[in-house]
Amino acid sequence: MGNTKSIGVAFSDPELVAGTTITGAVIDSTSKIASNIASGFSEMQQGATIATTGNSDVYIVADAAGVLTGARFSGTDALAASDTNYITFSITNLNNNGSGSTVMLAATDANTTKTTGGTALTANAARSLTLNGTAANLVVAAGDRLRVRAAATGTLANTVTFPVYNLIFSVA
Repeated sequence: MGNTKSIGVAFSDPELVAGTTITGAVIDSTSKIASNIASGFSEMQQGATIATTGNSDVYIVADAAGVLTGARFSGTDALAASDTNYITFSITNLNNNGSGSTVMLAATDANTTKTTGGTALTANAARSLTLNGTAANLVVAAGDRLRVRAAATGTLANTVTFPVYNLIFSVA
């Protein structure tokens, strides 16, 4: 191999952890690094402004089969909590043919901006949404179309602009 020089460093099955920096790395399909990266994926979508009335929908297509392990929302506007005028967040798996109806978020006040049981929206802050407690409801197949909905009840105090939804999956 010519001028190969050993520097006395042993490497054993590297794992990527939070905060790891890789500079000049080559990742191939046989390395443990590649399999660690492929252990999950994230889908992110920005929606249109959430109107003060009605439903505001965003659609996300799952790139691979997996299990929903987290869902986050963030918008650029604050919205006060109210038991009369509030948003309810939901995610429905429509399957890859559009006919599905699997509910992926908990149908509880935790996924609302209600005063009792919900949470107000803080401008530019990420808010975690509560997942459905039934494990089977969190499974997606590659190509599944997910409808993420912000449903306004009553008339919201203001619109919420630049809403972003981030869905986190582990690989099934």
